[in-house]
Amino acid sequence: MPEVKDDFELPEEVMLKISERPENLDKVASRVQKYDFKKKFNDFREGKKLLVLDIDYTLFDHKSCAERGEELMRPGLHEFLSVVYSEYDIVIWSATSMKWIEAKMAELGVLKNTSYKVAMLVDDGAMITVQDEEGHVVRCKPLGVLWGKFPQFSAKNSVIFDDVRHNFLMAPKSGLKIRAFRKAHKNRATDRELLKLARYLMLIADKDFTSLNHDRWERYCEKHGVTFDDLLVNDS
Repeated sequence: MPEVKDDFELPEEVMLKISERPENLDKVASRVQKYDFKKKFNDFREGKKLLVLDIDYTLFDHKSCAERGEELMRPGLHEFLSVVYSEYDIVIWSATSMKWIEAKMAELGVLKNTSYKVAMLVDDGAMITVQDEEGHVVRCKPLGVLWGKFPQFSAKNSVIFDDVRHNFLMAPKSGLKIRAFRKAHKNRATDRELLKLARYLMLIADKDFTSLNHDRWERYCEKHGVTFDDLLVNDS
């Protein structure tokens, strides 16, 4: 059996080749037909872009212990979602079960927040496995499953945040690798990643995403005169 690899760095050209393999595209097409998008809470809005968010280590430190879930929530989560909601429809996609996703989002107060709405939850059933150039087997989150089901979205107007880069294998130009949020008790006082990324998303909201390199999002903000001390007070 091929080795299952946790995470790795591959050149973009290699990732593009993997994303274009016919056998992988067939798997995506199969998920489009078979995956049940049963947790769609709100309609997608005309003209909005698509923001897909991971949970573990992206929005929540799922390994640390705490009496309340909000103690492990990434700082600025609700502010981030409230700001970007004006331009983006929000999908939560975790490599876990739907039961866990719903429980965690409810615990964090995401599903009933009055300042924004989550369009849909997606679980591990929509993921596929692919092989890298060395034959290692990895699971990934193919945005093509969403694009196939909801054709108003494409690489031009979709971005996915995840702390694991191989989840972008089937949409390498659409992924933004976020810094993992770990050791919440130690880092929550200084972590401002989501607030910085909210600014980035608002800056690019009118762009064709295929023209961007999300790996350079911090440089993009600096180029456009945005400092990391600007915490969105003008956007709220």
